[in-house]
Amino acid sequence: MFARIPLLLCMSTAALANIDLDAPGAYSAPPPGGYQQAGAAPYGYGQKPTATLTITQTLLPNPAATPFPPTQNTTSPVGIGSCKNVQAEAVKEAFLHGFNAFMKYANGYDEVRPLNLNGTNNRYGWGLTIVDSIDTAIIMGLTDLVTQMLDFIAKVDFTTTQFLNGDDGVQLFETNIRYIGGLLGAYDLLKTGQFGSYDEQKVDTLLKQAVLLADKVAYGFNTPSGIPAVFVNFTTNEPIKGTYTDPKTNTTYNSTNAASIGTFLLEWGRLSDLTGNATYRELVEKADNHLVEPSPAPVLPALIGSQFDVDTGKMLTKNGGWVGGIDSFLEYLIKYWQYSPSDVATSYKDFWLTATQSTIDHLVVTPRGYTPDELSFVSRMNRNGTVDNLADDFSCFAGGNWLLGGALLGDESITKLGLDWTKGCYHLYQTTTTGLGPLAWAWFNSSGQTFDKQSENDGAALRSAAARGYFIPASLENWFSRPEPLESVFYAYRLTGDQQWADANWKIFQAINTTARTPEAFAAVNNVDMPYGGAMSDNLDSFFFAEVLKYLYLTFTDPSVVDLSAWVFNTEAHPLRALCAEDDVKPSTGLGRRQDGGYEQ
Repeated sequence: MFARIPLLLCMSTAALANIDLDAPGAYSAPPPGGYQQAGAAPYGYGQKPTATLTITQTLLPNPAATPFPPTQNTTSPVGIGSCKNVQAEAVKEAFLHGFNAFMKYANGYDEVRPLNLNGTNNRYGWGLTIVDSIDTAIIMGLTDLVTQMLDFIAKVDFTTTQFLNGDDGVQLFETNIRYIGGLLGAYDLLKTGQFGSYDEQKVDTLLKQAVLLADKVAYGFNTPSGIPAVFVNFTTNEPIKGTYTDPKTNTTYNSTNAASIGTFLLEWGRLSDLTGNATYRELVEKADNHLVEPSPAPVLPALIGSQFDVDTGKMLTKNGGWVGGIDSFLEYLIKYWQYSPSDVATSYKDFWLTATQSTIDHLVVTPRGYTPDELSFVSRMNRNGTVDNLADDFSCFAGGNWLLGGALLGDESITKLGLDWTKGCYHLYQTTTTGLGPLAWAWFNSSGQTFDKQSENDGAALRSAAARGYFIPASLENWFSRPEPLESVFYAYRLTGDQQWADANWKIFQAINTTARTPEAFAAVNNVDMPYGGAMSDNLDSFFFAEVLKYLYLTFTDPSVVDLSAWVFNTEAHPLRALCAEDDVKPSTGLGRRQDGGYEQ
């Protein structure tokens, strides 16, 4: 059965990030990466960086062997012997394959464009791919690369940026989860001494850089409610408004979404503990209080809407669930309690429990033609607060989140919810042409209803749902390196030891290599239901290295590597050291599982 994560050691211590879920029957995605200011042009495309890395291609040998080994015998245990080594090395080779392209064509930029083979500074020119992927390189033991990354990061000026247009600002949400999270994850890993020996001064610089960046981002919290603004101007240190217009009243608000408010707890709580400066924690807990004490009350207990008024703290919409724009707020509630179960964190955990029970009671839907044991999906709520039988790929994170929470609390009903939703999300990957999942999908309930009336009479949708339980609405067939389903599969394997989950992530990895791999990199695919994904898109997001390949690699390594009883992942898969683990006291049971149940030395 499921191991209960030991918390006794802690008890003595105190794209669619803003997906529009408003309209019934609508699914409108914003530009990748979240909010875009009105009238703003894309950031820094084609502009050259002011500095480059000194990493050379010789540090990143691209193995001449086949891109990935043949499918293993599924009866072979992944956690031991040569199979584990082959699979982990295959994932490492994929990391090097993609990173070689970054180094060759986008040296010093934020991200590489894998088809045009050039770089873009779409995240302020601070070397996003380097910062976001350094902890993956640390875990993979790429010591020469990590050394060069540390050298590069030490030279970045995170207090300013040349790669903005006019009065554009720095987006708080992405800057926090990718940059600050990446810096803290690398710092925590290297400070354990378990991942190699590096220049101590350069390691300490990781924390110093995180503090410098957080101190600039903190100006974005200077709002009437204490809710962080969407953007902050790094020149004037002024918050910049994001906007939401109510379609019924045509009233425009200074707004942000729940995820952009509530996804600071882990990073800024960690900053407070590492620096002794309580201000970071105080800022984010004040902001989160608007979410856990919402006004007005949500339609379903604890399932808050997506949009909030930055000026007043009021909730503006009824839509919601575990979908993009709300997702990582809910994710962090249980993880913050795992990190350090203070009184405040305990209240957040209780809110998470209420949201989870509301989900069990109202959002779990069995598609027509299936039984609950065969297939269940977790729906969203639309603007009217009604369940409408559509889910997005982002919500697939919740399977792993429920599995983690179920293990922490010893609650079998939550564990079952996590397994059922992970199974439901993986069902998409099992039944598309490419073996990759779409951006979103819909289904018919037992009464023949789905998320919009038009689809209820659509022949193609009806045929697809009859064949596999769901259909993919038009324009939502793409795969853009999204990690959430394989993240939950990783948790399922770590927490159960059930071989089927390791096999599942291996199949996803093979599908990525078959469909998204190019001769020099990896790219997004436009249609998961066409052979080889149809046309490709010119995107290789930093989270492909930070999340996708990290979760896959950790699936095929010993569970003592980034042990879940000692580490908490932020929403970008950056591991933060749980406060109870800082004395390196090793629990005798838990998620650092050996076959005999002990903790790996």
